[in-house]
Amino acid sequence: MPMNHEQVAARVESISMATGIIAGISALAATVAAPSGLTAFGVWLGLVDEPLIVTLAPVMGSIATATGTLSGATYFLAMRQRRRLKKRSMPSDSAQTD
Repeated sequence: MPMNHEQVAARVESISMATGIIAGISALAATVAAPSGLTAFGVWLGLVDEPLIVTLAPVMGSIATATGTLSGATYFLAMRQRRRLKKRSMPSDSAQTD
């Protein structure tokens, strides 16, 4: 069964968009939850733990970047496959008309 590259590219793009949205929301939450004032000083001293969302926000950003890269690669792979199929079908069409 041949792989439908355009369908794979569309699915990876959807995953990429979802992780981008999640990364944006986590960055917003990390900004709101980031310690300030004496709490930030306590985190710096190691007396207080920083909120988990502040620790996870950069990880979510990295995941969104990776899936965006993968989405772009699958998009261009699908475009290449489409052009390749178009080139293969062109000579056979012109041979039949001659």
